[in-house]
Amino acid sequence: MSETPRNYFYDGKTREFLKSAPAQLDPVTGAPLPALLATPAAPPETTEKQAAVWNGEAWEIVEDHRQHVNEQGTKEGGTPYWLPDEGDDWQSPERYMEVLGPLPAGAVTTRPEKPALTLEEARDAAVARIDRETSEAILAGFAYEIDPGTGTPESLHFSYDSFDQQNFADSANVALLSLSVSPQAADLPSSVTWNAYREYTPETGGELVRLTLDPASFLALYTGGALTHKATQMEIGGQRKAAVAAAETVDAVEAI
Repeated sequence: MSETPRNYFYDGKTREFLKSAPAQLDPVTGAPLPALLATPAAPPETTEKQAAVWNGEAWEIVEDHRQHVNEQGTKEGGTPYWLPDEGDDWQSPERYMEVLGPLPAGAVTTRPEKPALTLEEARDAAVARIDRETSEAILAGFAYEIDPGTGTPESLHFSYDSFDQQNFADSANVALLSLSVSPQAADLPSSVTWNAYREYTPETGGELVRLTLDPASFLALYTGGALTHKATQMEIGGQRKAAVAAAETVDAVEAI
């Protein structure tokens, strides 16, 4: 028994091969009937990133660098490329072909490399990074050993974000005034209530500890804890900046 003739269908716009199906037969002659956008000629085998295209007379194999939509409706595959001659650089998003055919002239399929920094550019970038890291270190808060009211001093964590910094300064001013001989001192609070955290980690926080401190104890926390913490981080940042200024190579700068 002879094999049933088949029709090979192609896309009406791109003319790329889509699928095959058994041809309908003429009920009188038994000959296969022509089908719209189809040919009885079988397309050649193709490999990845190739497509068979019907040119009206025969199949041609052309490059196919396009992305394709999967069953979930998401684009995947394809050949990412960049055009350095058109201004693409290491920060440019990848491009993808929307039509069949080879990649454009001048296309590269690996992301352009980030240009090497000059020593001055590396120093500027390092100073900006150090400033950012110094600020982050200050805002991360500090540990300070203090008696939480149990009679035994322990190391507790104190937050020091922008709000806490202002609150520390304002409360310290009130504490100073309350210890002065000013007539207003008698009308000021005799203690300061403050939050600290036991067994603190940035990921999980810690156990909240409510402290009640007299003005002198709070001032000790402010100067010995908050201000010392900030000054220490600023000093570390300054030392790193000095090292950046003294470094003589880009690698040395970026290692600081």
